[in-house]
Amino acid sequence: MKDHRLPYPRMAWEQGGHPLERKKVDAATPATLLEFAPGFADPNWCRRGHTGYVLSGVFRMEFEPEGDVPRIEDYAAGEGFHIEVGVPHRASNPGIVATELFIVSTPAPAA
Repeated sequence: MKDHRLPYPRMAWEQGGHPLERKKVDAATPATLLEFAPGFADPNWCRRGHTGYVLSGVFRMEFEPEGDVPRIEDYAAGEGFHIEVGVPHRASNPGIVATELFIVSTPAPAA
């Protein structure tokens, strides 16, 4: 495949792995459109790599602590981010409006 259109406006939202998560997934690519409702907080640590862009709202990323205190990063609409494969992290929406972001993910390292 040399190129592939991602028809997000015509795609239906699917339920994500969390009750406050929706997504639009194209099976042919690693790209996903995500929406996190206010109050979303993933309880699980992820080790996949991600590069993303926040379309609306505030996207919070918590990184696994190195010591006693976790590192927290908030990304606002218009900001992007990159997380290398293998870095433990989890996402949340600390805001009062939905967070929407475009994200490209890479698989977690083999255990």
